[in-house]
Amino acid sequence: MIALRVAFFLAACLSLTAADTRPLILDEVQPPVTLATELADYRLASHILPVSYNITLRPYLLESDGLKRFTFDGEVHIEVVPTEITNSVHLHAKNLTFSVSEYWAKPAQGVATPAGTNFNAANETNPDTDIVKLTTAANLAANTPYILHFVYTGLMEDDMHGFYKSYYVDDNNVTKWLGSTQFQTNHARRAFPSFDEPKFKATFNITLKRYRTFNSVSNTRLIGSYPSTEAGYFEDVFATTPIMSTYLVAFIISEFAARTDDKFRVLARPEYYAQTQYPYNVGIEILQKMGEYLNLEYYTLGNDKMDMAAIPDFSAGAMENWGLLTYRERSLLVDESATTLASRQAIAAVVAHEQAHMWFGDLVTCEWWSYTWLNEGFARYFQYFGTAMAEDKWELENQFVVDQIQSVMAMDSTNATNPLTDPNTYTPAHLSRMFNSISYNKGATFIRMMKHTMGEDEFRLALQSYLVKYSHKSSRPEYLLAEWQSTWPDRFKNSSKEIFESFTTQVGYPLVNAELSSDRMSVRFTQQRFLLKENDGSNASLVYSVPITFTNSISPKFYNTTTNFILNGTEPETWNFHHALDWIIVNVQQCGYYRVNYTENNWRSIQSLLASNSWGGVHENNRAQIVDDLFNLARAGLISYNLTLDVIEYLETETHYIPWTSAFNGFSFLTIRLGNDTANFNSYIQALTQKAYNKLGFNETESDTALDIYLRTKVLSWACRYGSADCINRAKTYFQSLSTVPKNIRATVYCVGLREGGSTEFEALYNKFKVETVATEETLLQNSFGCVKTQALIERVFNLILSDEIRRQDKSSVLATLYTENNENVSPVFALVTQKFEELAEAMGGYSAVATVISNIAARFTTEQQYADLQNFNKNSGSKFGSSQATLTAAEATVSENLEWAQAKLGVFRSYLAGRNGGAMANALSVLSLLLVALATVMRQ
Repeated sequence: MIALRVAFFLAACLSLTAADTRPLILDEVQPPVTLATELADYRLASHILPVSYNITLRPYLLESDGLKRFTFDGEVHIEVVPTEITNSVHLHAKNLTFSVSEYWAKPAQGVATPAGTNFNAANETNPDTDIVKLTTAANLAANTPYILHFVYTGLMEDDMHGFYKSYYVDDNNVTKWLGSTQFQTNHARRAFPSFDEPKFKATFNITLKRYRTFNSVSNTRLIGSYPSTEAGYFEDVFATTPIMSTYLVAFIISEFAARTDDKFRVLARPEYYAQTQYPYNVGIEILQKMGEYLNLEYYTLGNDKMDMAAIPDFSAGAMENWGLLTYRERSLLVDESATTLASRQAIAAVVAHEQAHMWFGDLVTCEWWSYTWLNEGFARYFQYFGTAMAEDKWELENQFVVDQIQSVMAMDSTNATNPLTDPNTYTPAHLSRMFNSISYNKGATFIRMMKHTMGEDEFRLALQSYLVKYSHKSSRPEYLLAEWQSTWPDRFKNSSKEIFESFTTQVGYPLVNAELSSDRMSVRFTQQRFLLKENDGSNASLVYSVPITFTNSISPKFYNTTTNFILNGTEPETWNFHHALDWIIVNVQQCGYYRVNYTENNWRSIQSLLASNSWGGVHENNRAQIVDDLFNLARAGLISYNLTLDVIEYLETETHYIPWTSAFNGFSFLTIRLGNDTANFNSYIQALTQKAYNKLGFNETESDTALDIYLRTKVLSWACRYGSADCINRAKTYFQSLSTVPKNIRATVYCVGLREGGSTEFEALYNKFKVETVATEETLLQNSFGCVKTQALIERVFNLILSDEIRRQDKSSVLATLYTENNENVSPVFALVTQKFEELAEAMGGYSAVATVISNIAARFTTEQQYADLQNFNKNSGSKFGSSQATLTAAEATVSENLEWAQAKLGVFRSYLAGRNGGAMANALSVLSLLLVALATVMRQ
């Protein structure tokens, strides 16, 4: 009976996951064929190729600059070569005002620059494509160099794109302004007119004019600083860059300080200098070891220095500008006394990610954003495996399984997905779509699968060859495939192209069915596309070439990830064994990108195996895989919830981070659907985590591994949130002395303090936030604000988000905590957002951001009244959101699906939880009754 109840419970998690999946907003949907011609206009013609840029920029950052403040003057000379006779020049520009627009044939060396000829057409930019179409007075000759010359002005805005403004307040309470850049994917055109697509590579010569109190950095080394004709100003001249794409150009004008040696620097505001030591150390080590692994030292690629800079306002987590990596402050800076181990790992990982881009992205660049995964998939892969070269105690390969593989599978099993290689990529919305978990997580997962199929040595040799062959060039997926094929193992060589293309040009992934025969002497393997929901518009007939690994009871080898065979197409594959199998487990350490289902007999054997000592020797990655696959198989209706939850019961003995992460991810969906009705769930989750809670407690020990520390954080968070009196009381005790809370449990302590407290506790945390000088701690503090529960404090936090006290880059994450940390806050926060949506749009930078917030809140709705509130808001105010109104419409569909699911399933799960809780109470009363009888018997004697 308990197993049945557990089955009902976990089924809720799985169904909820499906109900909570939202489609892409409409402006990201692949366009109809009828628009192909118009969409092609977003791409530049290739009849003129850039060779080099000479760029001079003068920003206005001082208060004394008056009306010019936060603008910049620019001048650029672009050497180009037409590939054919033409009188048409097309390039990109956005928000630039031109005063000079001319061209001339490039003179021979030593000949003075001639007077330029103005273009015939005015500099009118297509507002959709940002393409300027200019016409020359006479035809340009093919294969002849010309110079395009532009003088212009631009804007330094605060939207963290292009050449933008940022600020910080120093220790003397003085506001310091700086200029920084973020050009990926299509924002270099906001700083200088350019051929702003990745395939148009060129060299860049940068000159920056800056006031004497500032300093400047760019992609390459500073080779000279000269007094300007303008009093108090200097002109900083930088060495010529390697041949590279426009989106990789970068420069910063600031008062930053640098921790430096001859080649490597970490830059930040002067007050944060002490926090640059760890990224400096780990950055040098990772860069060196990456070069050794790839047999290409970084400093031989064409740039003789590496800078990493921490920017106060930064839209991305970090950016791989060649030689000048830029980061959010919390993504780079480490304080030994305050930065948690998880944050330290995240910082090392993002450093490895950006440095991997020096080879995969900068040296060899995807030809177009259709192939973003060639950049981001490798960077995400080395985010784990590159970091592990320097930090080898964090078990990063195991973390990869739950962080990357399992997290992307949910999206990739619905109609709201796209292939890794997506030719339907044209507009800015399409470009943004390509920077999703498919390019990053799935890309890295696919690369890891290919490594295990080929073998580590063959994989490494192929990458080395690929990088040499395409150095300073653009790449397409078929180029990578050809290099992999050159070292591919002979026994699988015929399948290499099929594996590659089936996982890169098709969406989704397979479910492998491993059917153990009744005599247990053979296993029949088949496949089908795994989909969470039938009839959602997805193509269910897709098949894949799948590298299969397995281990079994005869020869249990969970550390042998060598591919056993390739499962191709629809043809089944049968493996016979000399002895009967007790069990088989497929996808060893989840090295392949697929799910697995078994016969019920085999599932029952796995259940017994996990219930035995040390979980039967099953690797923790496979325990996590089993948990995740079971959740999703039941969610898709492919196995019964009874079977799923019978196996899942083993979690009562689980004490490892990787399987528990898979489990917590499943339980998270259930708690959303339960809304405010979590009393019985409280008892359930406390019982399930009791062993892990007792083992880990609040106090770290010298024997703790990194994953022990991470699991402690998760278990404490769940135990305190769902009513453990011991957990809550101990956290409240820690909160009473905020300055001495151990750093790795601060998130739980801060949240409990606010959840269980009131205005006094909030003011204590807010005052700590106001004086905080550690970026990671500041982030932790502001993300704890959302743990408040009273209406007054919810409004207080919301008003902070509207104000400048929370930076624009952080507003969405702080706002999210207001409705994710406490289910009770969903309706109050929705009311605030919809009442003040115009103010919120101003604060967050646009209606698109607010539409996303509304959609995310609505995904947590559990009542018909909440649904009606959303419909009324959309009816009355949706038109103000422009193209983002599609996001609001999609949110209605999501809520409708969630409510339908709740009506069909939630009552069953609530009954399960109530029955389990009641059963536990009945057992306790029974034991108490027996004790009283025994006591009475003793007293009578």
